[in-house]
Parts: sequence; structure tokens; C-alpha cells
Amino acid sequence: MVGTVLARLRAATADAQQRLETRLDLVTQLSVPADRRRMVERFHAWHVGCETIMAPLLSDIVGLGYAGRRRSVELTSDLAVLGAQPQTGRRIAAPANAAEALGRLYVLEEATQGGKVIARQLAARSLNMTGLSFLDPYGAETGERWRKFVLILEREGAVSEKAAEHIVRGAVAGFTHAERWLCEPASVA
Repeated sequence: MVGTVLARLRAATADAQQRLETRLDLVTQLSVPADRRRMVERFHAWHVGCETIMAPLLSDIVGLGYAGRRRSVELTSDLAVLGAQPQTGRRIAAPANAAEALGRLYVLEEATQGGKVIARQLAARSLNMTGLSFLDPYGAETGERWRKFVLILEREGAVSEKAAEHIVRGAVAGFTHAERWLCEPASVA
């Protein structure tokens, strides 16, 4: 059964998530070596930016294990394998509170779920998977980690209506930031 916070998140972000997936077309972009390198650079910058501003707000949430959810480690390794460089200079607005940060983390965790699907699609095409470890950072634990995350979202959103609203607001902002960082030229974001 889908909890109330997750249902609200899905409803509030469905259009933005679909728009992002369509604009990115990651299977196509990650299939082309030059595009792959550029996309891994963008994903790295996006994750590092998000993870850095969210860490102070999420590190103490019971059961979350925020440090273990950071994908920048895999992305840094992928950059090195591809001979790519970290992008700098872009900033992302900090969430107002821990609930908004959880909403932003929802976007990153959704990307992890989608990454696993994209990795399977690329492998089915017998494409080289070099530099793409970030697509499936949790491996066999992906489903269990998602379920634990959803339970934390529901628990934190049940604290008050205001907390649930902040989580949803954070997710909406998270998809907006993702689209800017991943789809638009650096000068726009």
C-alpha cells in the first residue's frame, strides 16, 4: 500500500519527472561515448551539489544512513575511468529544513531506482558499461533501501501536515534543480 506522503510526492512530481526523463533520454545519451562523459560530469556536479547542502540536514535522521546514500563516490570513480573532470561553479539553493531535504533526497533516490532500469536497458543492448557504476550503486540492496527510505518519508511526513508539505515542496524543487543541472547549459543553471 502506498502511504500518504509517497502518494502526494508522486502526484506532485509526476509531470516534472516525466519531463526530465524525456528531455534526458539517458539510454541514448549514455550510449554515445562523448555524451556519456558529459552526462557523468553533470550527474557528478548535481549529486555533489545536492549532497553537500543536504548533509547537515539529513545526517541525524534516525534510520536514514545518509552517508551511505551518497552517490558522489561512484560518480567520482566514474569520472576518473572516463577521463572526465568535475564541473564547478554551479550552486544549488539549500533546502529550508530537514523535511525539504528529504523531499530532495526523494528525487535522488528515484534517480537511483531509474538508474537500475537504465543500466539493464544499456546491458540488453550489449553496450560497454564503463563509467556507469553510479547507475546501480546499491546493487541487490536497491529494493530494500527504497522500502526503508519510503518508511522514513512516511514517518517524517506524519509528524505534521507542515512537515508533509515541506517534503513535497523539497521534491518539486529537486526535480526543478535536476532538470536545470542535467538538461540545460551550465550558464542557465
